[in-house]
Amino acid sequence: MNPTEPAAPEHLPTGRVSPPRRRLNMIWIVPLLAVLVGLGLVAKTILARGPEVTLQFAQAEGLEANKTRVKFKDVDVGTVKSIALNPDRASVRVTVQMDKQAEGLLVEDSRFWVVRPRIAAGNISGLATLLSGVYIAVDPGKSEESRDEFIGLEEPPQVTSNTPGRQFKLSADDLGSLDVGSPVYFRRIRVGRVVGYSLQKDGSGVDVRVFVDAPYDRLVTEATRFWHASGLELSLNADGVKLDMQSLLSLALGGVAFASSTEDAPAARAEPAASYTLHADQRSALSQPESRVEKYVLTFHESLRGLAVGAPVDYRGLIAGEVSRIDLNFDSGDAEFAVLVEVTLYPDRFARRSGQPVDREISDKLIRQTLDRMVAKGFRAQARTGNLLTGQLYVALDFFPRAKAAKIIRTGRIPELPTEPAMLVSLQDQLLPIVESLRLTLQHVDALVLRVDKEVAPEVTATLRDARKTMDSADRMLATADKALHSDAPLQAELRETLREVGKAATAVRNLADLLERQPESLISGKK
Repeated sequence: MNPTEPAAPEHLPTGRVSPPRRRLNMIWIVPLLAVLVGLGLVAKTILARGPEVTLQFAQAEGLEANKTRVKFKDVDVGTVKSIALNPDRASVRVTVQMDKQAEGLLVEDSRFWVVRPRIAAGNISGLATLLSGVYIAVDPGKSEESRDEFIGLEEPPQVTSNTPGRQFKLSADDLGSLDVGSPVYFRRIRVGRVVGYSLQKDGSGVDVRVFVDAPYDRLVTEATRFWHASGLELSLNADGVKLDMQSLLSLALGGVAFASSTEDAPAARAEPAASYTLHADQRSALSQPESRVEKYVLTFHESLRGLAVGAPVDYRGLIAGEVSRIDLNFDSGDAEFAVLVEVTLYPDRFARRSGQPVDREISDKLIRQTLDRMVAKGFRAQARTGNLLTGQLYVALDFFPRAKAAKIIRTGRIPELPTEPAMLVSLQDQLLPIVESLRLTLQHVDALVLRVDKEVAPEVTATLRDARKTMDSADRMLATADKALHSDAPLQAELRETLREVGKAATAVRNLADLLERQPESLISGKK
């Protein structure tokens, strides 16, 4: 033991001494909890993070990185992560971080577009983005193949994948006044819209895609006919003045209407994406398709001003065809021009209207024989006025019992039906002999009046002068006799009565003389 060290007390225990225990300060609990919550949020974010997708747009107007959201049915399913130009500088590349719940939306036929305020085809959309800002909308497709690169739409689709209904394709010669969003009508009720159009590959027409909402899509059958219902349809033809309009909306935006022909039997429901013809108007759409067409030419020698291509060919109120061509032909034999009218006739319409079934096996020979017999009985073509207001003409087929004998000329490329002059021309031909007869009668009357003036009038004038002298002598004699009769009362009364009668006779003769002096021709024609 070191003498310098003090001795330990004997009563104290010997051994190792432990340092004092350090306690955790309560102030560190809050940071630790914050770290744990942060780690949990990071883990949750990592677990909730979905795949990244790349979208291409023509421009990035309104888009902002880490701010613009991707929405489906107004639910956030992703966020724009970055925006950059493509190497070709023709478009922009938008990288979007999708949520885990959006993995099923990223398939082959999904569509993306930017929702912003738009005014197009009478439709206003995206007004809510004026306050909340633009966002990217997604329409999931039905494919089962996933995809991570998409080309965004520049315009919102008219129909999304969850809209009930069906789409159909219409083929037309031209687009007319149709545009994306133009309405589709059935019995003047809006049941759909135009969702797109494109030019056909050969450039011969256009294809218009229309979407008919459910449950109206069941009204589209295999026998359905579509036609342009755009704007105001005003027609002036041989049938008169006709004005038709679907609605004020179609007047500004155009439209399409459809219906089923009343003559068609109940047809089966149309298949999805079925193709139809888009007709120019309702009349051509609902007209019965013709399986047999016969062409004939008509020759007219009168003016056909008012007859146009498309004018109807009528047989006693039945539309039997239409005018397809009008030409002039110089007849060297008569040294004059004739009007050649080519018409298209539909023989099967006669069988349908008469209630008889149309026999497809009817030969052309039988049709020729039937027409020959009809022409032998006076069957002719005639140009008639269909509307006095417009002056439009149409071609009428009818029987004329007094028509001259004629036959169908079949030597040319197209058979020629005999014609009858127009009603006005025929009436003029009938009136000409009557007018000529009246003219000759008036000439004879003029000669007779002239003879009366020269021969009869002078003699009548001399006779009237003698009669007037005789009247004056009779008046003087009557005055003398009246004075002499005053002496004898009975005799005076009888003579007075006699003189009255003589006076009446003299007055009558005087009136006759005055009449003949004023109107000497009254001896022949009578008093006026």
